[in-house]
Amino acid sequence: MATVLQKPIIILALLLVNSMLFPQNNHNNLTPWCIKPYYGKQYDKELDHNYSCIGLEAFFFLSQSINVGAFVNGGTFKYSMTFYDNNFILYDGECRDLFWKYGINSEFHPIPLLFPNFRIIDVYLDGHIGLFIFTSDYWPTKYKFLYGMGIGLALNLSKHFGLFYERNYDNVNTTLQKNNKEKIKAMNRFGLNFHF
Repeated sequence: MATVLQKPIIILALLLVNSMLFPQNNHNNLTPWCIKPYYGKQYDKELDHNYSCIGLEAFFFLSQSINVGAFVNGGTFKYSMTFYDNNFILYDGECRDLFWKYGINSEFHPIPLLFPNFRIIDVYLDGHIGLFIFTSDYWPTKYKFLYGMGIGLALNLSKHFGLFYERNYDNVNTTLQKNNKEKIKAMNRFGLNFHF
């Protein structure tokens, strides 16, 4: 009997908290601008390398379910490398190179279409295009067209502040596997939402 009542009680509690945090004074209960600072990390145990970055996104809500904006992030790409010269090891250790990503992106939020007055929990899809710049001491600087997508979960703690987690995929978040095939890896991003 307790398990039958748990779901309705949880839903009612969420609706009550939502009505207290988001007074029903506009159509989407959030302000039209959003800034999202974040930290991202991708790690590949097989090849012992990882990306980590910090970034910033800025969005404008075109409607209650669609926003458009721009992003920039940068960080380090760490990996193990061994250099040989006539079968002698010259260097064997960790290398760190810098990368930058910037471009435009958009998010689609389906929950407001189904529940217009519920905004405490938000699930959304992200799409982005831009430029990837990779700088290294061992190779010339590389530029690459960037495109990708992701899925996110946001917890809006008030009308102006929240937290989010995203699992983000793009054409440069790849690793070369042992069979020499590229495999797309996800970057996990954690950050804050500031609405104003």
